[in-house]
Amino acid sequence: MKFLLVLLVAGFAAAIHREVIDADKGFLKRQKDVLTLLNHVFSHFQDAAHQEDGRTYEPLNHLTSYQDPTPVKKLVRMYKMGDCLKQSEIFCLFTDHHRHEMILLFEALYYAKDWGTFMKMARWARVHLNGALFVYSVKVALLHRQDTYGIRLTPAYELNPHMFVTNDAITKAYSAKMRNKDAVVRVEFTGTIHNPEQHVAYYGEDIGMNSHHSHWHMDFPFWWKKDYPTQMDRKGELFWYAHHQLTTRFDLERLSNNLDVVKPLAWDKPIEHGFSPETVYRTGDEFPVRPDDMMFHDIHGIVSVTDMKAMEYRILHTIDANLYVAENGTFPKLEVDTGINTLGEIIEASEHSVNPGFYKSIHTLSHVMLGKITDPEHKYGMPPGVMEHFETSTRDPAFFRLHKYIDNLFRTYKEHLPPYTKEGLAVDGLKVNDVEVTELKTFFEDFEFDLTQGMELTGTGDDAHIKAVMARINHKPFHYTIKVNSDVKRTGMVRIFLAPKYDWYGEEIDITHNAWQTVGLDKFLVPLDPGENVIVRKSDESTVTIPDPPSYAQLVKEVEDALSGTSVLKVHKFHRHCGIPDRMLLPKGKVGGMEFMLLVVVTDGGADKGVTIHDDHIYGGSTSLCGIRGEKYPDKRALGFPFDRYIHSVEDFVTPNMFCKDVVITHVPHA
Repeated sequence: MKFLLVLLVAGFAAAIHREVIDADKGFLKRQKDVLTLLNHVFSHFQDAAHQEDGRTYEPLNHLTSYQDPTPVKKLVRMYKMGDCLKQSEIFCLFTDHHRHEMILLFEALYYAKDWGTFMKMARWARVHLNGALFVYSVKVALLHRQDTYGIRLTPAYELNPHMFVTNDAITKAYSAKMRNKDAVVRVEFTGTIHNPEQHVAYYGEDIGMNSHHSHWHMDFPFWWKKDYPTQMDRKGELFWYAHHQLTTRFDLERLSNNLDVVKPLAWDKPIEHGFSPETVYRTGDEFPVRPDDMMFHDIHGIVSVTDMKAMEYRILHTIDANLYVAENGTFPKLEVDTGINTLGEIIEASEHSVNPGFYKSIHTLSHVMLGKITDPEHKYGMPPGVMEHFETSTRDPAFFRLHKYIDNLFRTYKEHLPPYTKEGLAVDGLKVNDVEVTELKTFFEDFEFDLTQGMELTGTGDDAHIKAVMARINHKPFHYTIKVNSDVKRTGMVRIFLAPKYDWYGEEIDITHNAWQTVGLDKFLVPLDPGENVIVRKSDESTVTIPDPPSYAQLVKEVEDALSGTSVLKVHKFHRHCGIPDRMLLPKGKVGGMEFMLLVVVTDGGADKGVTIHDDHIYGGSTSLCGIRGEKYPDKRALGFPFDRYIHSVEDFVTPNMFCKDVVITHVPHA
């Protein structure tokens, strides 16, 4: 048993080793190019040669350097006609003509035949186009090009801190900059003690959580076209599951703070709690404030409340009939295995949708309804609201009300499916004998990050170094010890979940009532030998989370040291920017302790894993919510299995390959 335990721990290290390579000169050049390209991106290039390259490059003279020159021609024509977004304007992905321009730039970059062409086009775009539009297009292109595997990006909150920190902090930062004084400014969460939602602001306003949400939507853009070479496996189902997990985690944070779970919004009811973002755009425009008890209104020229209700009706009718309306007028079934993916593509809506003309986009337009709620007629020319940017939307508690509403549509569908049977849940010869977990303790800690990257350069070469510091939730490292008995040698897939033990009223709830409230903590493959196997799994190995990204300054140093030969840069071939922060794996819990249910399910990994998946690979570490770049999702089972469907009774559900254990999460104010 001891020998097996050593093998299991060593196996994880070996998996990482096989996915990490030494950077060669070509990779180092590309990584340095990216860092230079995104360095002080809202100012001129610091390198005069790069600025001149961007100014003088003529894309139309190099059309043969692009796999598809059409977007290049259209973009340059737009620019010459003065139809492109100005630097002084606010880029909003949810605005149709902004998105049209962005897609043209993305396609120009995506279809560049070689790295040199990519960089020339990118430099041209940085010099000539809107800065925020440029950043978004470049980042999505880098995340999906075949020659950028392993490239690491500047942390989003360093690149454009205006979208992540409050106006008070930005004002203090600029004050220090004007005095050319180094400074560390404190960032506070929004709201006051008079607003109950302020108690969970640490979750929605966490810069790591904001980054995860924005990067998820870059990995799986709603505007992605079917004819792009990069295909996205189970995109619709992942849309549901990633947002279901965000919303369910928010509910656990609310219970940790003696708040009831979030309630879904409704189109004909007021939004009880308002929100003051206390953030400001780079243009100086303040994000709109939403007062309490606002009603939804028709958004002039875009969408009406009646439209939203009609979309909801069409989706619910599709679920009830288990048939969807195809573009050719037929009525195919929502199949048991793929129906959730079809439904997800309908609700988020993109070119992947089975009929976007009929179903529209209830998700995207819901963001617009909330974002423009304070100026629906555009009477006052107010800028886009926080709900109209993926970087900022989770800051608003209404985001979770919206996604509880969206999640309930998916839940209605799932409850139409037949419950799992014991025969379908059990695995012959596989039993979980015991589960132990070390102390679960959470705390707040201060985190420093750089604001300098997001501020304009003075041109003197001696700019002040300005940092921000803010509190964030973390937890003490922990590990599970899982004892599994197998009758044969096989691969197991271990699925670990957490569920609340008590509701807001303090009444105990069992798995039949809280299955939909389970959050995934981990999911991984493990070799099992005949007899008892002892599996030790550390919290930071979770396939739900990722570690903090290195800062821009740290990335530059690592690349420069590698180029000079003083060190070797290790490259993770499947590096991901998408993933919940490691430190947010657990909900906060309570001072004195809060009880939860830890649920462990071990299934047949050989049958469940995807056909292209290697047992000893971790694929960037955040596969549960983010999949694998360019590959099939590494689990054939439904996302959230086995807690994604209605459970009739405990007796009909629990099998020997499952184990439930009560655990306590204790919060201490500081580490």
